[in-house]
Amino acid sequence: MNEHQQRLHELEETAQAIAQTVGPIFDQAGECFALLGFSKGAGGWATWVSNAERSCMIQALEEMVETLKRNGDMPPIRDGEPEA
Repeated sequence: MNEHQQRLHELEETAQAIAQTVGPIFDQAGECFALLGFSKGAGGWATWVSNAERSCMIQALEEMVETLKRNGDMPPIRDGEPEA
């Protein structure tokens, strides 16, 4: 394994460790979480860990992308409370 592959392996292991820590907290609250990791630029490395079903994760990411394209917040916050 070269140095680059070793670093990617370490990043994957770190993401999995974070998921094992926060996953039960979100599960207990009945909520989902996702952690995205990626390198800058085209053709780079990307990974994600989540406790959500793939279809729910895709929907959440699509909604997030549309909100971010509009320069919006995720979730939109007004007066300290999430927008309904």
